[in-house]
Amino acid sequence: MRFQSLYRAVTENIGIKIVSLLFASLLWLYVTAQIGEKQTFRVPLDLVNIPDSLIIVSEAPKEVSVTVRGARSELMKLRFLSRIRGAVDLGGAKQGRVVVPLSAAILNLPAGFPAGDAAIDAPRSLTLDFERIVSAYVPVTIVFRGSVPKGMILVGQPSVSPLLVLVRGTAAAMSGVTAVETEPIDLRNKRNGFSQEAALRAGERREAIPRSVHVEIGIAKRAVRTMEGIPPTLLQVEEGFMAEYSPATASLTVEGPEDLVNRLVNDDLSIILSIPPGTRGTSRIQPEVIVPQGIDTFTIDVDSFEVKVFPKR
Repeated sequence: MRFQSLYRAVTENIGIKIVSLLFASLLWLYVTAQIGEKQTFRVPLDLVNIPDSLIIVSEAPKEVSVTVRGARSELMKLRFLSRIRGAVDLGGAKQGRVVVPLSAAILNLPAGFPAGDAAIDAPRSLTLDFERIVSAYVPVTIVFRGSVPKGMILVGQPSVSPLLVLVRGTAAAMSGVTAVETEPIDLRNKRNGFSQEAALRAGERREAIPRSVHVEIGIAKRAVRTMEGIPPTLLQVEEGFMAEYSPATASLTVEGPEDLVNRLVNDDLSIILSIPPGTRGTSRIQPEVIVPQGIDTFTIDVDSFEVKVFPKR
């Protein structure tokens, strides 16, 4: 009997009771959401408007700890829907040490959160050391990692754009800087030409503008070919004299990109014999070889030529 009475008490007007329970729960959630409380945030910190003539040489924190006071619901929205940042204006900085106090005024709090509802816990101030900047335009040096696979060859000189970049830094850091290097460009397993953006390694307390350059590198199959029967050219034979040389021809073995090597004819290659002024009689002269641009290496089968200089008859 008691169970039936209890059951009727629970199930009687069950719909009204459920609605009342839901309403009470919603009311409780609303009331608790309006309860004021404090929450702590880690906020990214930006240093802005640094004069172009100065550079910061001390470490600066990347973020600050901030306590914000407000309704729980608003704080939840602030944490998950808003992006709070702090920005310190350094437009008035001068050379030397500068101490900058931090306050909630540096925060980009959304509407509904006056600066008085926030406080910066740590750090309370920034201690920054500024030095004068020295700048110079310097060439870019391309750095490679590894080498192209066997049977391949780099075609010509890699191109870089821009050729010169602006490097800025303290006077001490800029001392002796004549070029700036790229991050290593990997040549391993590369069988075709390619291009890429390469970051610049400016070095400690220096920066490069731009921060990267565009590099283009040509790669082709390597070919080797021997060109025979190339006669040398005599230079600086004095007036009234003539010269004879031996052997009459030489062979050049050239190595380079396949397309270029296969197109070569003998007239594209030069063997020069420069006769020193006042030379008379028989002497041996080492040849100078001129090959087209793009040929990687070459060898000649004659170390020196026998040259005889004598008066014209």
